[in-house]
Amino acid sequence: MSIAAPRALLVVGVLALAGCQHTAPVLAPDVSARLESTPGGFLAGEVSGLEDSAVLNRKDFVWTLAFSPDASRVAYSHLGAREYLFALWTLRPTPALVVDKALNPSEFDVEALAFSPDGKLLASAGWDGVVRLFDAATGAPKVSVRTDEPLTAVAFHPTGGYLVVGSSQGLVTALRVADLGFSSEVRPHAGQVSALAFAADGTLYSGSWDKHIRVFDTREEVLRREQTRLRFERRGGHAVVAGVVNGKSPVAFALDARTPAIVLGTQAAAAAGIDTAFLQETVSMPTALGTIVARVARGQHLRLKGLDLDGVDVAVCDACLPPNVAGVLGAPFSERVDVAFDDATSEAVLTLKSPAPAKQEEQRGLVLAPRANFAFEAHVNDVTLDAAGRRLGVAFSESKAERNRTVYEREKKGLVEPPAEWNAAALVDATSGQVLRKWTRHRGVVASAGISPDGRSISSGGWDKQLYLWREGQEAPVAERRFGWSVRRVRFSPDGQQVGVAAWTPQKATGNQESEPAAALFSVRYAAPTVER
Repeated sequence: MSIAAPRALLVVGVLALAGCQHTAPVLAPDVSARLESTPGGFLAGEVSGLEDSAVLNRKDFVWTLAFSPDASRVAYSHLGAREYLFALWTLRPTPALVVDKALNPSEFDVEALAFSPDGKLLASAGWDGVVRLFDAATGAPKVSVRTDEPLTAVAFHPTGGYLVVGSSQGLVTALRVADLGFSSEVRPHAGQVSALAFAADGTLYSGSWDKHIRVFDTREEVLRREQTRLRFERRGGHAVVAGVVNGKSPVAFALDARTPAIVLGTQAAAAAGIDTAFLQETVSMPTALGTIVARVARGQHLRLKGLDLDGVDVAVCDACLPPNVAGVLGAPFSERVDVAFDDATSEAVLTLKSPAPAKQEEQRGLVLAPRANFAFEAHVNDVTLDAAGRRLGVAFSESKAERNRTVYEREKKGLVEPPAEWNAAALVDATSGQVLRKWTRHRGVVASAGISPDGRSISSGGWDKQLYLWREGQEAPVAERRFGWSVRRVRFSPDGQQVGVAAWTPQKATGNQESEPAAALFSVRYAAPTVER
């Protein structure tokens, strides 16, 4: 460990840990005992510094990090040689790796992880548009679903029955946890959703690069199932939408009422659990090569976001498909569903021509009702919430947090941005949106701001390689650490004992490939800590 001499209350450090060994405890035994015996308890009081605790990764680009509700585990996503992975660690009695599991190919960033309120599930959301649920104790996969848009944020509703995901195009979608089935959606933002945070009462806060934080009431209601909206794109003269067959197979469908059947390719059919070799019935299908006899699978299920169609007959035929799609929604689909196009949002509006079955009309789901809109002068890169739901920790930047050639060239030349008013970490009132306190020491984009459970402190990280710990009422940071490259995510543990950091590190291709810390934990020091809940 390398820590410079103190300057007043400021502790400046360069992180240089060798492994996952803890320093001496920073809590007095009686405080530690009270914390352990208080369910849902957390430390409160004036933070006074950080102690280097453990380095979990010093090889990779680490993108995000999340603590379990009881602070006994931590997970982070990182970029391996060919794929994104998530690493799951247990922290008690000492840090130990549980699993390091592949998520998706390396071209799709994984920017979002979240534990369920009971700590039993871990959710991931990435730029491949897929939401995945894992057993949070073992890392075993549970269920996944592909959405319409690249995903950048995820959070569980405090009841544990729903989760919400945010997209790169401003969409916020509520899903059922049991099967990741669609519940509802809103498009409150004109830019990327950078963060989602729930208060204990179910209030949802969504932050975005469009310089807004939107606030929603959430409630469970009977859902309308006769209409849905979903993104479409143009491919080879067809409008193409995404659907799921039998709850298993995500399919890109071309909309074409001229085709006399609903069609699936053989790979999509197999993924949906259809064994083509055992199908007995056939149908004649016109193709560019002439008429083809295709086998028919009857009574299948088709889901198009919020629209469910039972009893769907499907023809399995590769030669019947237009290029670059796995299915066609033909005449039988058009007989049941009206299709209109909203070019302003690039969405197809699907409406059932006949009333939905009673069981679908009575299905309940989570609905997001707008309550408030907080507008700022800068892009919102991160939003966190204290335990009481009264204060937000917000990361701002004057320029959009997009890494481009200009950014890389500036970093390569060692150029440092000057301080700016809205390159800042801030305490924000969760009711009014008023900025209560703003700290502007970061040079450039402030990527992340983790608020302490008691709402009195913030840990922040930025592209200037810096981690700062701020305390309300004090201008200078009470502690800081410098990393090898960009700091991507910082979070207080739910009990207030630790700060976790996800960062990029200069990668090394030789030797043991170890570089500077990329996933690290710090113990938080308090001047006179108390235990609250």
